[in-house]
Amino acid sequence: MNPLFAVPTADLASLAPELLLTAAATVLLLLEAFAPALRRAFVPAGLAATIGAAWLLTGSDPGPAFHGLVESSPLTRAFSLTVLLATALGLLAAPGYLRRARLLAGEYPALILWCAAGLLILIRSTELLTLFLALELFSVALYALAAFHRRSARSAEAGLKYFLMGAFVSSFLLYGVALLFGETGSTRLDGIAAALAAGNGSPGLLLLGSLLVATAFAFKLSLVPFHAWAPDVYQGAPSPFVAFLSVAPKVASAVVLVRLVTLFADSPIGGRWPDVIALLAVVSMLAGNLFALVQRDIKRMLAYSGVAHMGYLMIPLASPGNAAWRPVLVYLVAYALMNAGAFVVVSMLYPSSDDQHPIAGLSGWGYRFPALGICLTVCMVSLGGIPPTAGFIGKYLVFLHAIQHQQLYLALVGIAASLISVVVYLRVVYMLYMKPEIAAPQDVAPDFGGQVAAVVAAAGSLLLGLWPALLIDWAVASLPVG
Repeated sequence: MNPLFAVPTADLASLAPELLLTAAATVLLLLEAFAPALRRAFVPAGLAATIGAAWLLTGSDPGPAFHGLVESSPLTRAFSLTVLLATALGLLAAPGYLRRARLLAGEYPALILWCAAGLLILIRSTELLTLFLALELFSVALYALAAFHRRSARSAEAGLKYFLMGAFVSSFLLYGVALLFGETGSTRLDGIAAALAAGNGSPGLLLLGSLLVATAFAFKLSLVPFHAWAPDVYQGAPSPFVAFLSVAPKVASAVVLVRLVTLFADSPIGGRWPDVIALLAVVSMLAGNLFALVQRDIKRMLAYSGVAHMGYLMIPLASPGNAAWRPVLVYLVAYALMNAGAFVVVSMLYPSSDDQHPIAGLSGWGYRFPALGICLTVCMVSLGGIPPTAGFIGKYLVFLHAIQHQQLYLALVGIAASLISVVVYLRVVYMLYMKPEIAAPQDVAPDFGGQVAAVVAAAGSLLLGLWPALLIDWAVASLPVG
């Protein structure tokens, strides 16, 4: 074997979770073509692959691989497990929806698994071109999944809008990478940091390159003003997929953005970075909640809610450093449970992508579907940051971080935005239990997998709120030293 092309076994072993997900996705796609009779087993097989990847992650050895292009650490493992949690919830909720829409096919779990593999690589990447390749891997899968309901014009519109916006932003990332490489001579994050510390390159071009790279991940997080795609895509895309889309890409993108903000804020060009992040946080929190307040469609409401929640997530980044990792990790785990859980319930109560998803349509359904009503209520209460839920713990840590770093105004704006959001979320609870039923459900038959996913998300949100030490201690054990 040519030693130039030999891949060390240790490097391959470090990518075992990603390789398992990729191999499982490829097999499922081949089975779709050659053994369509096995379709009912495809989603459970994808779920098994997700659980297997999580098991491999827990036993992975820390350290760099592929000459330092990717790394493994307790921190990357924690965020990767959060992505796989969202993947499992999205897969559990899928079979019933796909059967009702006559879309039961191997492409869905295959695309989800390929997307998860790209996200895991993104979390572990320490080099900009590797970041770009990982982003393109999961983005192409996301575009296809957004338009997966092939008989729905609304789903096709969602996929097209997401593709056009995503392709445009990918060009931003690539141009930013080119500028940073041209000015620093490196695409590795540590190499760029060393070049910035040494004062190499034109400050103007370095600033432009760093802003372009950060813009790409702000788009994935749907921060204002890069949020316009989210309401239309969330509304038109299949709801089980939105349970995944609204969480997993944001987890991976948040990891990258924390790294980038920390890198640039510590450099000679980073004097204004904390102010820019603080501005994004304030605008996203306020705009997201105010727009959510006037929505009548629950999926659009949750889309704007996601904008606001990513604004809360940006608060620790306004004072970047290793201390920012704890509130970010805790918040994302809580968000994964409560937001994915909400979309899982929505996918069962609104079976067709062609229909609107009116909040008023839930009137009285809390009594008709008691288990789903309780799960949706817990998720709404957690999204509002009301104790005793994981959402409250996440917001508490985010606001506490701002206060400890002399940014009281960010905590006060966040609290004010949270008060607005309480109206948004409790309106859903009010419709479930305090309004008479105005329309009988059509073709609503909650499936076992979807109910399991909803119960897991709601129970997780509640248990981690009642016993927050479980989540906080786990997050602290995953943090980098120093």
